[in-house]
Amino acid sequence: MSSGRIEIRGRGSNRPMEFVQGPLLVPGAGEVRVRVRYAGVAYGDVMRRRGVLAPPFAFTPGYDVVGEVDAVGEGATLLRGQRVAVLMPLTGFGGYAEHVIVPATNCVPIPDAVHARDAIGLGLNAITALQTITRVAAVPAGGSVLVHGAAGGVGCAVLDVGSHLGLRVFGTASAGKHHVVLDRGGSPIDYRSEDFVAVVRERTGGRGVDAVIDGIGGEHLSKSAQALAKGGTLVALGVSGDVSKGLAGIAGGMRHVLSAALRPDVRVRMYGITASPGCGPAACRDDWQQLMRWLAENKLRAPLIGAERALARAEQAHALLEGGSATGKIVLRT
Repeated sequence: MSSGRIEIRGRGSNRPMEFVQGPLLVPGAGEVRVRVRYAGVAYGDVMRRRGVLAPPFAFTPGYDVVGEVDAVGEGATLLRGQRVAVLMPLTGFGGYAEHVIVPATNCVPIPDAVHARDAIGLGLNAITALQTITRVAAVPAGGSVLVHGAAGGVGCAVLDVGSHLGLRVFGTASAGKHHVVLDRGGSPIDYRSEDFVAVVRERTGGRGVDAVIDGIGGEHLSKSAQALAKGGTLVALGVSGDVSKGLAGIAGGMRHVLSAALRPDVRVRMYGITASPGCGPAACRDDWQQLMRWLAENKLRAPLIGAERALARAEQAHALLEGGSATGKIVLRT
């Protein structure tokens, strides 16, 4: 028997993705094999395809998957057929596949009331949202947050989680996507025609927000810091605005993180899934479980899945993400 996966190979800034077949592997001691139903698509995958922090050899990208256990190694306690959600053990690698073999301890059971498609929607993006709000920025009850790219995957998750937690959430987006921000409980700001710092100051009575979640990076971070209240936290969780410039652009953009960090009246935190203090793999599993529990209890609305593509058409999903036309989470089905 065989199993398909996406491989990225070659060098350069636009590496091809190919759907390939390989042998169906058997899990070892303490491991399980998961038949993947959905895999999440993340901007980190695009970065690696474009050669940023990518290995020099062929690799399979992908941070998170959901599916069911179809083979159990010796000593693993999960049952065949059990539905599980998995953050890949090597962060950002291995998820674009029909089957994955992972330690059983990496698996989070999916509640019966949660559809697999919603479970992947509550994966990487929603974990990021919950952790940046609660673990990294520690936004106080009744506090406020500004998120950039509010109609995207992480942005929609911040709107959903923030609304559930009773926070006031502002979100930058193009005018054509303001209906998404409003529908998810946010206060939209048109980044093309409005100065988001001025708008935030006006809407908060001059105070500013308790946290800004910025996935754009570069010079944008310096401006984001200006929207903070005294003692607020700037969370830098990505560098999408610098990717086109390659490693040199990303390295150059980091100086803006350092510049913002020198301000005595705000905090600056770099966020990385499984890597930030207090946000390791165990915390990620706990948070994913909590998010699915809230959904099962109707305390959190279902995540917005903006586009779905077959695994073998992963390049289409990347094109949607890079083009910015899709809203919410983009997923691959197997």
